Amino acid sequence: MLLTVDIGNTLIDFGLWKGEELTLVYQAATKPIRSEDEYRSVVELFLQSKRIDPHEVEDAILSSVVPPLATIFRKITLDVFGIRPKVVGPRLKTGIAIRTDNPAEVGADLVADAVGGLARYGTNLFLADLGTANKFIYVDQNGAFAGCAIAPGLAQGAASLSRDTAALPLASLLRPRNVIGTNTNDSMNAGILYTNVYAVEGFLKEFEKEAGVALKPILTGGNAVFVKDLLPSFTYDPNLLLFGLKEIARRNHK
Repeated sequence: MLLTVDIGNTLIDFGLWKGEELTLVYQAATKPIRSEDEYRSVVELFLQSKRIDPHEVEDAILSSVVPPLATIFRKITLDVFGIRPKVVGPRLKTGIAIRTDNPAEVGADLVADAVGGLARYGTNLFLADLGTANKFIYVDQNGAFAGCAIAPGLAQGAASLSRDTAALPLASLLRPRNVIGTNTNDSMNAGILYTNVYAVEGFLKEFEKEAGVALKPILTGGNAVFVKDLLPSFTYDPNLLLFGLKEIARRNHK
């Protein structure tokens, strides 16, 4: 089996693959102040709760936007599985061209999204990854990562609205019946959810204008679940990043 691990600012996603099949997905909260032993316990709990024998895992690949945790998980993967994991970065072959001003600064999550999108959906893509940050990614007609836009994420906006105002509670992020809310909770949910929906739609329109072609719209990321029903023209692919990691691991398999 192949273990894919995406370490984000909010969540750590674990995926187990048997060939082309994603057999298991497990999520844990990202807490940078945890010790290595605590994170090892998270991995061991994952294995125990799903009745997985560590010896069944033959390969592993990590992507991380939290640099200290990449180091910790490299050691944990070696200790628990006896495997030196591949880590997405400038030294790892991804199979996708990065056409930006400074390719080395493009995040591992963005690269994995683009690789997964290209492998699954082809070229001319608009990938909306809604996580801690909203990432809007352009994969051009040549199959290259050709740029992106990055904005505050949905949950970050909700937390900020509650934290920085005296009278507003934390929004539930449940879809209201109407855009015009008639109570505080519905009004906040409408504002937060539809702000993100309109942003996704607006960025797609502008990306297409700058690209000069129609783009295939793909929706992914941990917070996409809150707005996927409001974006019916988008293909919802919650595990796109893990699929991208699988593809990168395959391209680097010896």
